[in-house]
Amino acid sequence: MVTESNTALPQSETEMRLLIIEDDRESADYLVKAFREVGHVADHAGDGEEGLAMADSGDYDVLVIDRMLPKRDGLSVIGTLRDKGNRTPALILSALGQVDDRIKGLRAGGDDYLPKPYAFAELLARVEVLSRRRGGPAEETSYKVGDLELDRLSHRVARGDGELTLQPREFRLLEYLMKHAGQVVTRTMLLENVWDYHFDPQTNVIDVHISRLRAKIDKGFERPLLHTIRGAGYMIRDGG
Repeated sequence: MVTESNTALPQSETEMRLLIIEDDRESADYLVKAFREVGHVADHAGDGEEGLAMADSGDYDVLVIDRMLPKRDGLSVIGTLRDKGNRTPALILSALGQVDDRIKGLRAGGDDYLPKPYAFAELLARVEVLSRRRGGPAEETSYKVGDLELDRLSHRVARGDGELTLQPREFRLLEYLMKHAGQVVTRTMLLENVWDYHFDPQTNVIDVHISRLRAKIDKGFERPLLHTIRGAGYMIRDGG
Protein backbone atom coordinates (compact mmCIF):
# COMPACT_ATOMS: atom_id res chain seq x y z
CA MET A 1 0.00 0.00 0.00
CA VAL A 2 1.36 3.39 -1.04
CA THR A 3 0.35 6.58 0.70
CA GLU A 4 -0.05 9.63 -1.51
CA SER A 5 2.08 12.73 -1.03
CA ASN A 6 1.16 16.29 -1.86
CA THR A 7 4.81 17.19 -2.39
CA ALA A 8 5.86 17.37 -6.03
CA LEU A 9 8.92 15.21 -6.63
CA PRO A 10 11.72 16.67 -8.79
CA GLN A 11 12.98 14.94 -11.90
CA SER A 12 15.96 12.73 -11.16
CA GLU A 13 19.30 13.85 -12.59
CA THR A 14 20.46 10.25 -13.18
CA GLU A 15 18.25 7.66 -14.81
CA MET A 16 17.86 4.34 -13.00
CA ARG A 17 16.60 1.06 -14.42
CA LEU A 18 14.31 -0.59 -11.89
CA LEU A 19 12.46 -3.88 -11.64
CA ILE A 20 9.24 -3.89 -9.60
CA ILE A 21 8.27 -7.40 -8.48
CA GLU A 22 4.75 -6.97 -7.11
CA ASP A 23 1.64 -9.14 -7.54
CA ASP A 24 -0.89 -6.44 -6.64
CA ARG A 25 -1.59 -4.92 -10.05
CA GLU A 26 -2.87 -1.60 -8.74
CA SER A 27 0.20 -1.05 -6.55
CA ALA A 28 2.53 -2.17 -9.34
CA ASP A 29 0.95 0.17 -11.88
CA TYR A 30 1.22 3.07 -9.45
CA LEU A 31 4.92 2.41 -8.77
CA VAL A 32 5.82 1.97 -12.44
CA LYS A 33 4.02 5.19 -13.33
CA ALA A 34 5.50 7.12 -10.39
CA PHE A 35 9.08 6.04 -11.12
CA ARG A 36 8.69 6.87 -14.80
CA GLU A 37 7.31 10.31 -13.98
CA VAL A 38 10.53 11.23 -12.16
CA GLY A 39 12.70 10.04 -15.02
CA HIS A 40 13.44 6.37 -14.39
CA VAL A 41 12.88 3.20 -16.38
CA ALA A 42 10.66 0.73 -14.53
CA ASP A 43 9.77 -2.84 -15.54
CA HIS A 44 7.23 -5.04 -13.79
CA ALA A 45 7.00 -8.72 -12.88
CA GLY A 46 3.80 -10.09 -11.37
CA ASP A 47 5.10 -13.14 -9.49
CA GLY A 48 8.28 -14.52 -7.98
CA GLU A 49 9.22 -16.85 -10.83
CA GLU A 50 8.85 -14.13 -13.46
CA GLY A 51 10.68 -11.67 -11.23
CA LEU A 52 13.60 -14.05 -10.69
CA ALA A 53 13.95 -14.66 -14.44
CA MET A 54 13.84 -10.94 -15.26
CA ALA A 55 16.24 -9.97 -12.46
CA ASP A 56 18.66 -12.70 -13.48
CA SER A 57 18.69 -11.76 -17.15
CA GLY A 58 18.29 -7.97 -16.97
CA ASP A 59 20.78 -5.28 -16.03
CA TYR A 60 18.90 -3.44 -13.28
CA ASP A 61 20.20 -0.80 -10.89
CA VAL A 62 17.76 -1.70 -8.08
CA LEU A 63 15.11 -4.35 -7.47
CA VAL A 64 11.94 -3.42 -5.54
CA ILE A 65 10.47 -6.69 -4.31
CA ASP A 66 7.24 -7.42 -2.47
CA ARG A 67 7.82 -10.07 0.16
CA MET A 68 4.57 -12.04 -0.28
CA LEU A 69 4.45 -13.20 -3.90
CA PRO A 70 2.79 -16.09 -5.75
CA LYS A 71 4.89 -18.97 -7.13
CA ARG A 72 8.02 -17.87 -5.21
CA ASP A 73 8.18 -15.45 -2.27
CA GLY A 74 10.37 -12.36 -2.32
CA LEU A 75 12.98 -13.68 0.13
CA SER A 76 13.43 -16.80 -1.99
CA VAL A 77 13.93 -14.63 -5.09
CA ILE A 78 16.64 -12.61 -3.36
CA GLY A 79 18.34 -15.66 -1.84
CA THR A 80 18.48 -17.41 -5.22
CA LEU A 81 19.94 -14.32 -6.90
CA ARG A 82 22.61 -13.99 -4.21
CA ASP A 83 23.54 -17.67 -4.47
CA LYS A 84 24.00 -17.17 -8.22
CA GLY A 85 26.30 -14.21 -7.62
CA ASN A 86 23.77 -11.50 -8.55
CA ARG A 87 24.47 -8.51 -6.28
CA THR A 88 21.85 -6.08 -7.63
CA PRO A 89 20.61 -4.03 -4.64
CA ALA A 90 17.18 -5.21 -3.48
CA LEU A 91 14.64 -3.27 -1.44
CA ILE A 92 11.94 -5.39 0.19
CA LEU A 93 8.38 -4.10 0.54
CA SER A 94 6.17 -5.90 3.05
CA ALA A 95 3.14 -5.59 5.28
CA LEU A 96 5.23 -7.61 7.76
CA GLY A 97 6.96 -4.77 9.53
CA GLN A 98 8.05 -6.14 12.89
CA VAL A 99 11.73 -6.05 13.83
CA ASP A 100 12.07 -9.83 13.42
CA ASP A 101 10.53 -9.59 9.93
CA ARG A 102 12.95 -6.86 8.89
CA ILE A 103 15.93 -8.79 10.26
CA LYS A 104 14.85 -11.90 8.36
CA GLY A 105 14.59 -9.90 5.15
CA LEU A 106 18.05 -8.39 5.53
CA ARG A 107 19.60 -11.75 6.41
CA ALA A 108 18.05 -13.23 3.28
CA GLY A 109 20.14 -10.81 1.22
CA GLY A 110 17.93 -7.72 1.05
CA ASP A 111 19.72 -4.37 1.16
CA ASP A 112 16.82 -2.39 2.62
CA TYR A 113 13.36 -3.10 4.02
CA LEU A 114 10.37 -0.76 3.86
CA PRO A 115 7.17 -1.76 5.70
CA LYS A 116 3.75 -1.06 4.17
CA PRO A 117 2.11 1.43 4.08
CA TYR A 118 4.86 3.72 2.87
CA ALA A 119 5.16 7.08 1.13
CA PHE A 120 6.50 6.99 -2.42
CA ALA A 121 8.84 9.88 -1.62
CA GLU A 122 10.58 7.71 1.00
CA LEU A 123 10.72 4.71 -1.33
CA LEU A 124 12.28 6.89 -4.04
CA ALA A 125 14.89 8.25 -1.63
CA ARG A 126 15.84 4.76 -0.44
CA VAL A 127 16.11 3.45 -3.99
CA GLU A 128 18.34 6.36 -4.97
CA VAL A 129 20.64 5.61 -2.01
CA LEU A 130 20.91 1.95 -3.06
CA SER A 131 21.66 2.96 -6.62
CA ARG A 132 24.46 5.32 -5.52
CA ARG A 133 25.86 2.60 -3.28
CA ARG A 134 26.08 0.33 -6.30
CA GLY A 135 27.98 2.91 -8.34
CA GLY A 136 31.71 3.22 -8.71
CA PRO A 137 34.25 1.21 -10.69
CA ALA A 138 32.99 -1.98 -12.29
CA GLU A 139 33.85 -5.12 -10.40
CA GLU A 140 36.26 -7.65 -11.84
CA THR A 141 34.52 -10.54 -13.55
CA SER A 142 37.35 -13.01 -13.00
CA TYR A 143 40.08 -13.62 -10.45
CA LYS A 144 43.34 -15.56 -10.57
CA VAL A 145 45.62 -16.62 -7.70
CA GLY A 146 48.50 -18.82 -8.79
CA ASP A 147 46.98 -21.57 -10.94
CA LEU A 148 43.51 -21.11 -9.40
CA GLU A 149 41.00 -19.25 -11.56
CA LEU A 150 37.42 -18.12 -10.88
CA ASP A 151 35.05 -16.64 -13.46
CA ARG A 152 32.05 -14.84 -11.97
CA LEU A 153 30.04 -14.75 -15.19
CA SER A 154 30.26 -18.44 -16.09
CA HIS A 155 30.56 -19.59 -12.44
CA ARG A 156 33.58 -21.63 -13.50
CA VAL A 157 36.36 -22.49 -11.07
CA ALA A 158 39.50 -24.32 -12.18
CA ARG A 159 42.92 -25.13 -10.80
CA GLY A 160 45.67 -26.37 -13.05
CA ASP A 161 44.10 -28.45 -15.80
CA GLY A 162 41.02 -29.47 -13.82
CA GLU A 163 37.65 -27.81 -13.27
CA LEU A 164 36.30 -27.72 -9.71
CA THR A 165 32.67 -28.17 -8.68
CA LEU A 166 31.60 -25.81 -5.88
CA GLN A 167 28.29 -25.35 -4.11
CA PRO A 168 26.80 -21.82 -4.38
CA ARG A 169 27.94 -20.79 -0.89
CA GLU A 170 31.41 -22.21 -1.50
CA PHE A 171 31.59 -20.21 -4.72
CA ARG A 172 30.65 -16.99 -2.90
CA LEU A 173 33.22 -17.74 -0.20
CA LEU A 174 36.00 -18.36 -2.71
CA GLU A 175 34.99 -15.32 -4.75
CA TYR A 176 35.26 -13.08 -1.69
CA LEU A 177 38.61 -14.56 -0.64
CA MET A 178 40.06 -14.19 -4.15
CA LYS A 179 38.74 -10.65 -4.43
CA HIS A 180 40.84 -9.90 -1.33
CA ALA A 181 43.80 -12.11 -2.26
CA GLY A 182 46.86 -11.45 -0.12
CA GLN A 183 44.76 -9.79 2.59
CA VAL A 184 43.58 -11.18 5.91
CA VAL A 185 39.82 -11.78 5.77
CA THR A 186 38.22 -11.90 9.20
CA ARG A 187 35.24 -13.98 10.34
CA THR A 188 33.19 -10.79 10.62
CA MET A 189 33.96 -9.87 7.02
CA LEU A 190 32.87 -13.31 5.86
CA LEU A 191 29.69 -13.29 7.94
CA GLU A 192 28.65 -9.89 6.58
CA ASN A 193 29.64 -10.37 2.94
CA VAL A 194 29.13 -14.09 2.29
CA TRP A 195 26.36 -14.99 4.75
CA ASP A 196 24.78 -11.52 5.02
CA TYR A 197 24.83 -11.76 8.83
CA HIS A 198 25.47 -8.53 10.71
CA PHE A 199 26.19 -10.40 13.93
CA ASP A 200 28.05 -13.57 14.89
CA PRO A 201 25.55 -16.44 15.28
CA GLN A 202 28.18 -18.37 17.28
CA THR A 203 28.19 -21.38 14.96
CA ASN A 204 30.97 -23.22 13.16
CA VAL A 205 29.44 -22.54 9.74
CA ILE A 206 32.54 -20.66 8.53
CA ASP A 207 34.94 -23.36 9.72
CA VAL A 208 32.90 -26.06 8.00
CA HIS A 209 32.78 -24.21 4.68
CA ILE A 210 36.46 -23.25 4.83
CA SER A 211 37.34 -26.91 5.43
CA ARG A 212 35.22 -28.05 2.48
CA LEU A 213 36.61 -25.35 0.23
CA ARG A 214 40.20 -26.14 1.20
CA ALA A 215 39.63 -29.82 0.38
CA LYS A 216 38.38 -28.87 -3.09
CA ILE A 217 40.97 -26.27 -4.10
CA ASP A 218 44.11 -27.53 -2.31
CA LYS A 219 43.81 -31.32 -1.99
CA GLY A 220 46.21 -33.07 -4.35
CA PHE A 221 48.23 -29.94 -5.06
CA GLU A 222 51.77 -29.43 -3.84
CA ARG A 223 51.28 -25.77 -2.95
CA PRO A 224 48.33 -24.77 -0.71
CA LEU A 225 46.59 -21.48 -1.50
CA LEU A 226 44.07 -21.16 1.34
CA HIS A 227 45.69 -20.33 4.68
CA THR A 228 44.36 -19.91 8.21
CA ILE A 229 45.89 -16.89 9.93
CA ARG A 230 45.73 -17.90 13.57
CA GLY A 231 43.79 -15.42 15.70
CA ALA A 232 42.97 -13.22 12.70
CA GLY A 233 41.08 -15.05 9.96
CA TYR A 234 41.90 -16.47 6.54
CA MET A 235 43.93 -15.54 3.49
CA ILE A 236 44.22 -16.84 -0.02
CA ARG A 237 47.62 -16.27 -1.59
CA ASP A 238 50.10 -17.84 -3.96
CA GLY A 239 53.06 -19.27 -2.11
CA GLY A 240 54.06 -19.54 1.57
